[in-house]
Amino acid sequence: MAEQQFKREPAVRIFAQELSRIEMQLEKKDDGKGNRFTPSYCLSPTGARINRVFICGALTEVDEIDTQNASFVKGRLVDPTGAITIMAGQYQPEVAATLRYLSDKIPVFAAVVGKLNIYKPQDGGYYVSIRPEDLHVVTREIVDTWIGETAICTIERIKTLKELMAAGKYTEEQKAVIAVYNPQIDELKRMVRIAIGKEASNDYKPPGMNDGDGGVKKPATASNEQAKNSTSPPVTSPAAQTSAQEIKEPNIEAGYILLKDMCSLSEDGTVGGNAFADRLVQRKLASPDTAMTLVKGLMDGDMAYEVRMGRLKAV
Repeated sequence: MAEQQFKREPAVRIFAQELSRIEMQLEKKDDGKGNRFTPSYCLSPTGARINRVFICGALTEVDEIDTQNASFVKGRLVDPTGAITIMAGQYQPEVAATLRYLSDKIPVFAAVVGKLNIYKPQDGGYYVSIRPEDLHVVTREIVDTWIGETAICTIERIKTLKELMAAGKYTEEQKAVIAVYNPQIDELKRMVRIAIGKEASNDYKPPGMNDGDGGVKKPATASNEQAKNSTSPPVTSPAAQTSAQEIKEPNIEAGYILLKDMCSLSEDGTVGGNAFADRLVQRKLASPDTAMTLVKGLMDGDMAYEVRMGRLKAV
């Protein structure tokens, strides 16, 4: 059987306000070919089908969080429409290190590519955050370019949604978007107008995005050299790509089976990330140096996800 490599899904440009409202996750389906690398998706209020996102804005907060199960770095990224949380843990060491480095330099303009994490506690509600795959400091010009491109993408989705609602003809996914979000076209259009500066938000002023004299520190930006070739979504660093490519299907497959077995024996259906990594080493599926890389490979291949920080569950 030919060895499979990771094929990354394109990142969707989406504003923080819409991103923070996403609660609908599509059930992962078998593609009929036994391919466990079939990506998982979320659906947004404008109907975007999302595997990963690309967002730019001002990084205004960085906090180090330690829990009983894990430690991670939390960041707050703000665009003109709202804010979204970034959560980098032991499976995102490069981004976590970058956030720590930036903690005494904020606010700074940043670009982030990552996957969504939607946590739904038993008492109701939901919390949306980004599991970052890459983060770069960028210039204000790059943020402005992203805002313009994202506005165009969002307007196109709104237009399609409006036409579908007028015609009353939907696919099953589109029906689900209408049922879950009850999208209000005028409200979605207003979000775009706020983003491009055509309308002021009465209830939200993003800190760090104010260029006037309102007492908000202007975010630092990257130099021209740092920003070179940064107009497109950041991609995973070559080192990270090499690490992912070194994990071939047999190890991923065996690791996935082991994770499923461990989850099935757990009371809550999850296992600790460190415990799973230790078991991978014990079973000789990975070395102590590559165990976490294999775990990250499972997550990048949409075969596992973090239910909460430090706890893994097989898909």
